Amino acid sequence: MKSQEDSARLLHSIIMPAYNEDEIITDTVASLCTQLDQSTYRYELIIVDDNSTDQTLNLAKRLSTQHHCVKVIHNAGPNGYGYAVRQGLEVYCGDSMVIVTSDGSDSPKDILEYWRKIEMGYECVFGNRFDSSARVSGYPVAKRWTNRCANYLLAWLANTQYRDITNGFKCYRRCVIDDIKPIVSGQFNITIELGLKSLMSGRHYTVVPTDWQQRDGGQSSFDVLKLIKPYFATALYCFSQNYIRSIKR
Repeated sequence: MKSQEDSARLLHSIIMPAYNEDEIITDTVASLCTQLDQSTYRYELIIVDDNSTDQTLNLAKRLSTQHHCVKVIHNAGPNGYGYAVRQGLEVYCGDSMVIVTSDGSDSPKDILEYWRKIEMGYECVFGNRFDSSARVSGYPVAKRWTNRCANYLLAWLANTQYRDITNGFKCYRRCVIDDIKPIVSGQFNITIELGLKSLMSGRHYTVVPTDWQQRDGGQSSFDVLKLIKPYFATALYCFSQNYIRSIKR
């Protein structure tokens, strides 16, 4: 476990992909920074503009002048949630990295809990939106049912008790990200790739209940039905990679 002296020197990175979020990104970042600035943690917030066609990039640049912790990069292409995350993974400076949405769905208090766990010595911290103590607001019933079925199947295939693998809101130490590269997913299936590769690599992880609320503005590009096929293609890729690594040991 890390000592308090070692933990105080850690830098935590937040990667926030953003596409056409000019209705909500200012409020999201302001709320996030206000709460995190009240803590003692050192952090950076990297906003990755995914080639937005609205004012998202300009607003993000303005936010970087208002908040010293905010950095902005532009993903000219190829575009997609996964590609934007991968751009962030190329430039983040932290000892740990957490991915958050730009629509305010993820709770800043849960980020702080992630960092507490990281500084206790865990290599990964995974969120569970469906724990009995988690507060979930506005999650569509059909989407929830599909999500739970997919996650139970993925957990069974991966032989793990963690059952929110599709949840993108997770935190990883840098050594974990470096170990599971290359990362190849370009869309929301990157959540599957990062989660499964980390779980199957035997990393020391913990799970915490996390709150989730329906977005307050903008338009989501997430379509669970369109993602079923790439999700399971990505899972097959991860299982294959894990098998190849196991026979090489």
